[in-house]
Amino acid sequence: MPKIVDHAARRLAVAEIAARLIAREGLEGTKVREIARLAQCSTSIVSHYFHSKHDLLLFAYRVRMERTVAGVLQATADGASLFDCLATILPLDEERVESWQVWLSFWGLAVSDPAFLREQRNRSREAVDLFHHTLIATHAMDDGPQAHLVAQALLASVSGMATQALYDPEFWPPDRQKDILAFELERMVTRSTGG
Repeated sequence: MPKIVDHAARRLAVAEIAARLIAREGLEGTKVREIARLAQCSTSIVSHYFHSKHDLLLFAYRVRMERTVAGVLQATADGASLFDCLATILPLDEERVESWQVWLSFWGLAVSDPAFLREQRNRSREAVDLFHHTLIATHAMDDGPQAHLVAQALLASVSGMATQALYDPEFWPPDRQKDILAFELERMVTRSTGG
């Protein structure tokens, strides 16, 4: 009897391997042959799931982004504070550091690749929407133009913190990231609401 393969799970597993390699080796150093070896399959099987390396890389990027979004939405649904919801995005542990390494790898590619530029633009706008949703769902702010402005400012702040934490983890340890997030929330949210 032939072995039954869960193709969606296999595709996701290959993308996860690709993401780990991107985090460790960068986009240029990530090779389909190595992905296949780590997935214990042939390059033709990888090609069965992804039309090109470009498609595989883009899917790996999306998987990591969607996992982060899901984490924020789950924290929000669980009734976590705005601080705790947004802290789930910061590179405070190995998995989130790896996700940020993946995302940063794509930032440079967006300059020269129209598909990745569109992806980055769309994901940035989705991130603003996520931050806006989180501000409202945690009752930190009322909906309106000010909440949209604060969402954009918080995205810029969190992205900047995460970038610095990757470049200089000794100077940006988890406790400092959390302190700065608390400072930014106080500055942007509490002052905006007069609370």
